[in-house]
Amino acid sequence: MTHKISTLVAMGMTICMAAANRATRAQEADVLERISAACPDKPYAQPATPRTLLLFTGTRGYRHGSIPVGTAAIKALGEKSGAFAVVHTEDIAVFEPESLARFDAVCMLNTTGELFTPPDRDKMPEVKRVEATKREVRLKKSLLDFVARGGGLVGIHAAVDCFYEWPEYGELIGGYFNGHPWHEDVVIKLDDPGHPLNVAFDGRPLEIKDEIYQLRAPYSRDRQHVLMSLDTTRTDMAKKGIHRDDRDFAVSWIRTHGKGRVFYCSLGHRDEIYWNPKVMHHYLAGIQYALGDLRADATPSAAPSDGGWVSLFNGRDLSGWKGLVDDPKKRAAMGPSELAEAQADADKLMRDHWSIEGGVLAFDGHGSHLCTEKDYGDFEMLVDWKISPGGDSGIYLRGAPQVQIWDPAEWPEGSGGLYNNQKHPSKPVTRADNPVGEWNTFRIKMIGDRVTVHLNGVLVVHNVVMENYWERDKPIYPRGQIELQSHGSKLYFRNIRIREVR
Repeated sequence: MTHKISTLVAMGMTICMAAANRATRAQEADVLERISAACPDKPYAQPATPRTLLLFTGTRGYRHGSIPVGTAAIKALGEKSGAFAVVHTEDIAVFEPESLARFDAVCMLNTTGELFTPPDRDKMPEVKRVEATKREVRLKKSLLDFVARGGGLVGIHAAVDCFYEWPEYGELIGGYFNGHPWHEDVVIKLDDPGHPLNVAFDGRPLEIKDEIYQLRAPYSRDRQHVLMSLDTTRTDMAKKGIHRDDRDFAVSWIRTHGKGRVFYCSLGHRDEIYWNPKVMHHYLAGIQYALGDLRADATPSAAPSDGGWVSLFNGRDLSGWKGLVDDPKKRAAMGPSELAEAQADADKLMRDHWSIEGGVLAFDGHGSHLCTEKDYGDFEMLVDWKISPGGDSGIYLRGAPQVQIWDPAEWPEGSGGLYNNQKHPSKPVTRADNPVGEWNTFRIKMIGDRVTVHLNGVLVVHNVVMENYWERDKPIYPRGQIELQSHGSKLYFRNIRIREVR
């Protein structure tokens, strides 16, 4: 009797498992059908040659449950449109130079963590640890070189949630993940409605439910062309975990790197994203841009031609800059010939110690400040800066010190404060510096005698009076030069732009 009961139970379980398997297969078929229906049946641009896309879904951190659906969607996009073939893997060996050379672009789909670093590297025998480190360096260089030489990079959702210990990757993809305050129905606005990658939206906002990312440096509209972003006027901005005071929550963008192209979109946490027709059309256009077949404007959104912005540094030479001659009070007391002679000496010193290295303005640690030839009154300024350990610098406004720059390891309050203030606040309200050796971005606004500073998208100084260091009994000068302060350490600046406020 017991044997019969056991047999019946086993038969029942088998029947239930078979039914469950049939249900799973039916669900999978339904998902694939939905994905296929959402995919365009033709490319946005005819491929110049047969294209192959490397689809990489490796993870060293959180693993998204939507990865299988996303993988199926990217494969379906290529197959149905005829725009590209897909090779899918999670083996990092594919990033070896000779392997990567087979592809036209790489798609990082929901990748997380330090992908090229073995999780147990610190426990390895020394010989294997050295080999693993050499391999990591080789694979990183391989990917950077691949894009710089004309390859493409596509990032979907968590592609900004990896390689935090590799700053060059953050520069390449366009930013790093810094939380997701929203996982709800949101409205995504089109920052560039007429852009070729946005044609699927017909000029209208996208209403969708997904996990919306918040980005941190090196994200900047000064370095990428933002296509879509969160409409904060139609979003709950009282959510916990919101760190950006500028309300800039980009959802997708493109940028260039050397001869290569990068497309990123943060949509892709939820399964149903991959059968949303508008999103799939956007992905196809973005992938074809990265592959090099769809031409599109990648001019940074905050480029000089946008809204009155003017570049102070052309990336080639020191045009528009001069050496420092004393302070404003002493310069004002000089006669024309005396000032001209002093300026000639200062300009020679400038040329000896300030130079251009790979499109970056570099200071060797000797000499004096670099100053704009033009004087400014009220303005808004963007500038990227990088220092070495123990570094100390600053931005002089109208010839007066200064919006502080220094190594937060030695000065824990961080950069951005109005260091020489005595009566008004001199320290930033929070520390927002990136680690020494990584790029930082200031957004400085000066109206009258009041200064507001954002560092890496974080408000650190809000509408604080800047005091006149040179003449304490007088207000700050109404006009004056911008100065990049030298303080005995190597410094690097780039993307220096200014917009006068009249």
